[in-house]
Amino acid sequence: MITLTIFAVFFIVFLVIGLSFHIVGGVLKLALKLALCLPCAIICGAVGAALCCTLIFIPLGIACFKLVGFLLNPLKLCFI
Repeated sequence: MITLTIFAVFFIVFLVIGLSFHIVGGVLKLALKLALCLPCAIICGAVGAALCCTLIFIPLGIACFKLVGFLLNPLKLCFI
């Protein structure tokens, strides 16, 4: 009976530690994504807005806005 209790305690402890690592990993991933991708997205959005002001470069401006949407997508990690 004591060994079953010890195994149950070890299982609960390892379950809590594993969950903690998953939460910390998710927070670090989000922090790195914001630190790296957000400045790139802001610059690309400003360039896209400037390109959309001219008639001939509207397709390039729209492409810049699509790139901003790709950079800020929470399901994908940016590699720029």
